[in-house]
Amino acid sequence: MRGGRDTREEILASAEELLLKRGFNGFSYQHIAVKLGIRNAAIHYHFTTKEDLGVALVRRYRLRFLSWTDETAATQVSAFEKLVSYLQTYIDYLEGRWRICPVGIFGAEFDAIPDLMRREAQMLMRDVYEWMVMTLQEGRRDGSIAYEGDSRDKAMEVAAALQGALQFASIAGRERFEQVFRQIALGLQPASAKRSDAVSQAA
Repeated sequence: MRGGRDTREEILASAEELLLKRGFNGFSYQHIAVKLGIRNAAIHYHFTTKEDLGVALVRRYRLRFLSWTDETAATQVSAFEKLVSYLQTYIDYLEGRWRICPVGIFGAEFDAIPDLMRREAQMLMRDVYEWMVMTLQEGRRDGSIAYEGDSRDKAMEVAAALQGALQFASIAGRERFEQVFRQIALGLQPASAKRSDAVSQAA
């Protein structure tokens, strides 16, 4: 017999998989129940309403993201490498057969998801955006990132390009996303790094 904590985690894991495949409004408790071989009542025990489940899902993503940023901050890599590591997570979604990341799903369904979930989604998006702003600013200081204009504007440009590229990849294939990935990375590299790469490739 499953323990209460294990069942809750299994429900969240199953809901996350369904979210990434179908969107929040594309699955029901019945989908989770069938997948896990449990009754709907078992899901309602842990999450009285689907809104409760949705809030828990967004919080799960927030905690995962914040944990990742803490781990990344503790490393000795440059700001550019941190940003590339974040960009790589989008490729991971593609390799996992998902065509859109959670932030993109919550953004696309924002007007259709419950109020409490919407607030949590706003906090998740704020966390991602603020981290990107700080990383871009750090990159300017350590010399690993170069760009024109305000860091907040650049963070929004990068975030929008990533989301758009993921959606485009669902139609045109992963290689189209990788084209955008390369252009973002290339556009943020200082001129000295670009020259170094060119020399390495020519050698």
